[in-house]
Amino acid sequence: MTVWLLFIDLDRTLWDHPNVSTLKPPFHRLSEDTIRDSEGAEIHLNHEIVRLIEWARGRGAVVSTLSWNKPSHALAALEAFGLTRLFDYHAIEPHPDKGEYAARIVEAVEREYGIRLKPCQIVYIDDRRIHLEGVRERLGPIIFLQAWKDFKSLEEAKEKIEKALCPS
Repeated sequence: MTVWLLFIDLDRTLWDHPNVSTLKPPFHRLSEDTIRDSEGAEIHLNHEIVRLIEWARGRGAVVSTLSWNKPSHALAALEAFGLTRLFDYHAIEPHPDKGEYAARIVEAVEREYGIRLKPCQIVYIDDRRIHLEGVRERLGPIIFLQAWKDFKSLEEAKEKIEKALCPS
């Protein structure tokens, strides 16, 4: 099976909150799809993205977060949701240059797997396009899907990814 890389944004993509860095850990799980911070703010999980990650992993994807956040807050939220098992890498940094930390993950994957990833083997899903130019400056013409605009359902996202991915 061909190895490919899937980057997943967190805020407003994996979960509904716009900025997990503003919340106050610890987080407490209220249900399968809801956690709450120490001041009562709730975060709701997007199960379509979770299912997309699971589908991708079953098809050879190496999965990484790609998020502009305080790492401690984002990782605590992932842990509270029980989702750390879904990610092979984390690219979570407190500055907006997602291209910089995406490039480090690509280098790590290439080293670990002994491969050279083509841009058409890298998929990036985010709710906004604001970071796309910086990521493409470093990684080339990667596959980008804007959550909730380029796809409306899990099936549509899977179809678009399958059509866009190239062989190794």
